[in-house]
Amino acid sequence: MSSEEIENRFVHAGWHLDGGFAGYLVIGYDQDGISILARQEAWRADEEDPVFELIDHESDLAYGVWEIPTPEEARELLREHGRSSEEGD
Repeated sequence: MSSEEIENRFVHAGWHLDGGFAGYLVIGYDQDGISILARQEAWRADEEDPVFELIDHESDLAYGVWEIPTPEEARELLREHGRSSEEGD
């Protein structure tokens, strides 16, 4: 999956794009402090199932997913399954 395809899918799911890290990350965000990240590894040609990281910046929660959720779905996933950075992996 290319970075352009990931960007298109983020926008289609309702995310705003932050192009400040082009070449390293694809970042989608909403107005409520929720982000979705696709690291460079996610858009390698051999990656069929990239992992996206959901982040709630206010609550310091993160959660990895294999499909791109809407911001509302991401918020719910983070509420149910998110782990703080202090908890580690």
